[in-house]
Amino acid sequence: MKYLFSPTGTRVLESLTFTRTLYAFDFDGTLAPIVNIPEKAKASIIIDGLLRELSAHESVAVISGRSIADLKKRMDFVPDHLIGNHGLEGLSLRAESANQAQSICNIWKKQLGKAWNLNSGVFLEDKTYSLAIHYRNSRNKKSDRLALFKKIEKLDPSPRVVLGKCVFNLIPPGAPHKGVALLELMMRLDLKCALYIGDDDTDEDVFSLPDARIISVRVGQKSSSQAQYFIKRQNEVSRMLRNILKLVKKCQKNR
Repeated sequence: MKYLFSPTGTRVLESLTFTRTLYAFDFDGTLAPIVNIPEKAKASIIIDGLLRELSAHESVAVISGRSIADLKKRMDFVPDHLIGNHGLEGLSLRAESANQAQSICNIWKKQLGKAWNLNSGVFLEDKTYSLAIHYRNSRNKKSDRLALFKKIEKLDPSPRVVLGKCVFNLIPPGAPHKGVALLELMMRLDLKCALYIGDDDTDEDVFSLPDARIISVRVGQKSSSQAQYFIKRQNEVSRMLRNILKLVKKCQKNR
């Protein structure tokens, strides 16, 4: 991984301004800082303003594990392209597929019963088409994580489990992931390249795509990540957006 705010990173960002590019972002930990209570997450006024300005020049998308309805509550400016539930919601989710995913989540909830409610620091988030079990506020994260993992192993049908920061994301089998969603959106918009920024294991589905058209940036350096570039922390996202805007405007001025 290379630091985005380096001569190499700047050249890569600049190269994207010369072609039709999609600028796509994860939400939690990227556009908004990680918080102990998911319902309190919100993009800052600065981030909202920068996204609004970028959207006036380029195609912008948010691809998140949250539902689309939930995302809209957390952003004062909502980009034209929102994709929720790790790629399952927002593109071509047919009624049949939606009903099937919702049915599977209801089955999982019954199978889990109260198993997820181990203490006041562990709770279930029902996102209609996927589930998330959070244990960030657990007093004993290690033991609760192990207990939850054992319960999840017994679920039928078996979910695709995507680990996040103190969260198990349970996704119905056969559902698309963030990488698939990004590629489909690029195709629909007839865009040649994409820049994707995320912060978590849930974003590795994009980072690991073997596609030279996609430039990936991780919030926080991690040796095991497949992302090509990194920024050090979430508060550098605004700096990155300003840099992108500067380069986009410079390119348009020179045309």
